Amino acid sequence: MTITKSAPRFRSPSIKSIESAFPGKGKAAKAIFRMRRSELESLPAGDARVRECYHAPSTSDVRLHCLDALLETFGIEAFQTRNGTWVEYLNTGDTYAPTIVRMNGHYRIASWGDIAESNGSL
Repeated sequence: MTITKSAPRFRSPSIKSIESAFPGKGKAAKAIFRMRRSELESLPAGDARVRECYHAPSTSDVRLHCLDALLETFGIEAFQTRNGTWVEYLNTGDTYAPTIVRMNGHYRIASWGDIAESNGSL
């Protein structure tokens, strides 16, 4: 029997896209996107997140905390659009600066301010 590792089932930004927003950190960030939960939990930020939660956090939550630590942003924030979709993002300190955004289960590089405006949240 052959066991194959499956890739995560979400879209993530390319190394080039990550580099455009976070110079010099694209390859390391892409590696975090490719990690399984056990690998995320072995990182200091992932381990810290799991330990601080009473109930186990979701894998996407642990992944965002690992990315937050790597990219040296100011935490993870979220808002809900008019249609009820939750948008999570890494806080760069600037509403319109490109950052990593998680929406509908997929990650991309975008400014959360632009998403909020186009979806009626601001």
